[in-house]
Amino acid sequence: MKKLIAIVLVVAIFLLAQQPVSQGPQATNFANWAINLAALNAVALASPTAWGTAPSGNVIGVNANVLATVSPSPQTGAGFATTSFDLASTAGTNIKATAGNVYGFYIFNPNPTVCYLQFYNSVAPTLGTNALHPYGIQAGYTTAIPIGQFALFNFATAISTGETTTATGSTQCTAAMTATILYQ
Repeated sequence: MKKLIAIVLVVAIFLLAQQPVSQGPQATNFANWAINLAALNAVALASPTAWGTAPSGNVIGVNANVLATVSPSPQTGAGFATTSFDLASTAGTNIKATAGNVYGFYIFNPNPTVCYLQFYNSVAPTLGTNALHPYGIQAGYTTAIPIGQFALFNFATAISTGETTTATGSTQCTAAMTATILYQ
């Protein structure tokens, strides 16, 4: 008898679990589900407009109506381009005697060991003293840090470089690396 009662209870629970749950528009709590698309947070919303046409009322979550057509075109002004400095010296070398930004560089290391390109915020750098942003280049390798949208480094005084055998050391590399520094 206990088995029969258990079976009837299981079947009853199974059948009750199969009953649809009332949600959405057919639910008794329909008012809680309704969304007024004419207003949001008691703010009347603008009617939809054609693409590119500014709405004539409130648009929730939009701060401004912005429609801009951008047609990129080549620029020839000096402000739109970087200047390049071709470097082939292991000694401290001044690239720009005034403040500026480095945007990218290309370096080849002909040495049999790793060599480091050091940057300096100085007109007359002393290798190993206040070296900034050292880049290690493997022997026989070329490294390219291409120009990006933003500058890699900003130098308040001047842009200079040096080439050494350690990241912040003062021992010059045996042979000069070939580098092109792209700056403004």
